[in-house]
Amino acid sequence: MNRLLLILILTFSFQSLTKADDITDFQIEGMSIGDSALDFMTEKEIIKTLDHKHTFFYKKKVFAVITSLLKNDKYDRISITIKPNDKSFLIHGIEGIIYFNNDISGCLKKKIEAQNELKSFLKNTNYNDQGTYKHPGDPSGNSLQTVFDFNFKNGGLTRVVCHDWSEKLTNEKGWTDEFKIYIVSEVFYDFVNSDGY
Repeated sequence: MNRLLLILILTFSFQSLTKADDITDFQIEGMSIGDSALDFMTEKEIIKTLDHKHTFFYKKKVFAVITSLLKNDKYDRISITIKPNDKSFLIHGIEGIIYFNNDISGCLKKKIEAQNELKSFLKNTNYNDQGTYKHPGDPSGNSLQTVFDFNFKNGGLTRVVCHDWSEKLTNEKGWTDEFKIYIVSEVFYDFVNSDGY
């Protein structure tokens, strides 16, 4: 099946798309779940990125989120999730990020636009509007996320989310409110849901 390119700017262009049955049918900036990060970066660049202070590691460093591209014409940042000890560096997650500095209402508007557009052609997924809840990555409980998921019947997930980071995390880590679209593998999704933080 041809891969579908997710283009998320202020307006969307999904009108010509029909349906997607598998998470690997999607791309963000040419990357899909199951691709090797080596197709987009050299091994040296991946290793260097894994050593960067801003690389986020999940529990026991099973997975790492690395920034593959900084700023392009569609996103403020693109990140991928890999297993650092996997020498083939298979991609388990891709996220396109748009910053909404102190503008959570703008972020929420963007999220609704994206989820409505995705609903128009993701006919073979189960929708799950999770609403707003505390972000598990902030032990203080002061950061919130508003989440809408598209679960594929054969595994994997596409998520649109707004992160409303606490003032403390913004000051300490420089995190700003943000819109994200995630594409994640079933393996990574299961790991995070089993307390991977």
